[in-house]
Amino acid sequence: MLDKILLGHNQFFGVNHLDAKTGSKKEEHFAEVEKVMEIISFCFEQDVKGMMMSTHEKAILLAKEIRKTAELQNELGIYLLVPYIAKYVKQANEKGVLNIVKDSLKETSFVDKVNIFMRGSTGVLNKDIRKMITLLIDFEIAPFTNLNLKAVFLHDALTDLAIGWEAAEILELYANHVKDKYKTRPAFCTKNLPRLMKLLNETSIKNPLVMASVNKVGYQVNPSLEAFEKCLGESELELLAMSTLAAGYLKPREAYQYLFSLPRISSVVVGLSSKDHAVETFSEIRSHQY
Repeated sequence: MLDKILLGHNQFFGVNHLDAKTGSKKEEHFAEVEKVMEIISFCFEQDVKGMMMSTHEKAILLAKEIRKTAELQNELGIYLLVPYIAKYVKQANEKGVLNIVKDSLKETSFVDKVNIFMRGSTGVLNKDIRKMITLLIDFEIAPFTNLNLKAVFLHDALTDLAIGWEAAEILELYANHVKDKYKTRPAFCTKNLPRLMKLLNETSIKNPLVMASVNKVGYQVNPSLEAFEKCLGESELELLAMSTLAAGYLKPREAYQYLFSLPRISSVVVGLSSKDHAVETFSEIRSHQY
């Protein structure tokens, strides 16, 4: 079952789409993994037992910490976002592609390492795009396989690229691979919900789980807020709402009054940096959800 509230990850990794300085300050604040775990554990105690997690290099450290506590490892639902595009660009410049691969596969078994290597080599030699895509998925998921994976989201950079190419078969390949190999729910992140739903109608994927930005001011809502609302009303999907506060422009009460007036809102992901903020935010969301 989909968690109603998910703890977001951007604040832990220094991501702020509106203000880079604010993002850097939060990254500095959460430089020690123990501070991140303090927020995760507090939210868990507040019955928020789901977390969005990208495959940022710091997330691998978090995964190790989560595994140290059996309750968190078994009951904290992880909603993984793959791949973390910026990681490859940054790390390739800093330490080379080979070291990226070695670091990401440290937690996998020898057999899994060999399987991934062999499939990747075959895919490159044969120029088999299907093998290369599934290789990328496995490569990204590998450090997190022994956590409680509730869903794996395809990053909007790749989802929207498939939309641009009108490559419905790529989305279906991804969904089938995640479902069959990892026995968890495939999901999609997008910056254009109407176009994604139109493309998914060409596949066998029904009632998809989709993460997209939605807020009353239309921040990062494409192609328009009106088109987004129309799509929600006409489509069969479960929406995980993000950017609901429009990067801090909206106050929680105003934001969630609007959000939960919409259909298909199954869950909301929130970024939190303090316990007080967590209590206030959870209370406001729950007053509309239940």
